[in-house]
Amino acid sequence: MISNSLYEYIDKESIGSDLICLLCHNPFIDPTVTQCGDTYCRQCIEKYMRNGSHCPSQSCNQLLSTDHLIPPSHNFISILDKLKVRCQLCEKTNINRGTFDEHIKTSCPECILDCPGKNIGCQWFGSRNEHDEHTKTCLYEKLRRMGDILYRVIENQSLDIEKLQKQTEQQTTEIGQQKTKIELQKTQIEQLNTQGDQHNAQLERQATELGQQKTEIELQKTQIEQLNTQGDQHNAQ
Repeated sequence: MISNSLYEYIDKESIGSDLICLLCHNPFIDPTVTQCGDTYCRQCIEKYMRNGSHCPSQSCNQLLSTDHLIPPSHNFISILDKLKVRCQLCEKTNINRGTFDEHIKTSCPECILDCPGKNIGCQWFGSRNEHDEHTKTCLYEKLRRMGDILYRVIENQSLDIEKLQKQTEQQTTEIGQQKTKIELQKTQIEQLNTQGDQHNAQLERQATELGQQKTEIELQKTQIEQLNTQGDQHNAQ
C-alpha cells in the first residue's frame, strides 16, 4: 500500500465520524475491528496495545487481544475507498482513495521512478515526466537491450541443444533396441546352428549305421555264395 503521506483528503471536515480513527483522528488506514466491535487503524491499535490492554473507547474499556482483531465488512472498505483525495506530488484532485495506489504506480507525472537499468548499475532516478526521455538515452538501457538480444540468442541455442539432446536420447534408445534385436537374432542363429550340428551328427550316426548294415549284408551275401558253392560241389559228387 502507498503511504498515506502522499495524499491529503479533500474537505476532511465533511467526512463522517464513523470513518475516523479515535487514536490518530484521521480516516482509517487498513482498518481492523476489535472483539468489542470498535474500529481502528490496524497500526494505531497495535501500537496502543503495546502499552495498554483495554479498548481506548471511553464507552467500552474492554480487554483486547491482537489475536481477535478481524477485518471490517466489504461495504465499510468500499465507503472508505470512495473518499476523495489530492495527490501531494502532482496536485491532481478528486482521486478516489481506493485508486490512489494505481495513480501513483501508473500515471502520476511527479512520481519518482528509478531507471529500469538500476539492477544493472544505473543510478538515475527522477519523475515519470523525465523517465521516458532518460530511458531513450540511458547507456545501461542500451546495454540491457543488447543483453536481451543476446539472451534470446542463448535461449534459442539452449532450445536447439535441448532438441538435439532429445534426438540423441531417442537415437540412443533406438540403437539400444536394434542392438537388443541383433542380440536376439544372434541367439536364434546360434540355436539354429546348434540344431544343425545336432542334425548333422544324427545323419552321420545314421550313415554309420547304414554302412554297418551294408557290411553285414555283404557278409551275409558272401556266406550265401559260399554255401551255394558248397552245395553245388556236394551235388556234383
